[in-house]
Amino acid sequence: MVVTVAAKSIALEKVWEKEYVTIRHNPEENFIWNEWRGVIPSKELREAMIYACNFILDNQVELILADYTRMAAPTMDDQVWIANHTAELLQHSKLRRVANLMAPDIVQQVAIKSIYDIASEFSLPCESKDFDDKLEALEWLFSK
Repeated sequence: MVVTVAAKSIALEKVWEKEYVTIRHNPEENFIWNEWRGVIPSKELREAMIYACNFILDNQVELILADYTRMAAPTMDDQVWIANHTAELLQHSKLRRVANLMAPDIVQQVAIKSIYDIASEFSLPCESKDFDDKLEALEWLFSK
């Protein structure tokens, strides 16, 4: 898969795929694109989040496009778990920017915001921003 941002083509290699998530990576740009899908059972969601965090740490990922447009809102228990466990792992990462591509569903948007609010108790090295347009999200990620 190739995406184009500001006249620059970025090739992405699929590094992990399950029925509920696909993770693509470009090592030259230190970039991953996570595409989340459907109602994800707790066990699988937590497994995927830990895998993604370990991949980010192992590959010194700096930029993430987190695509939540086709994902149902996680349960409150999962939101708290995700916030605490991922923030604890990622506070020592090389992350600089995370662009969240949001679904139009307000419940899903509130759930993602809740995760970030809980995670803000940790000192994360990155800034994050929500988008409803993929091109705008990519342009923001690669603008600095």
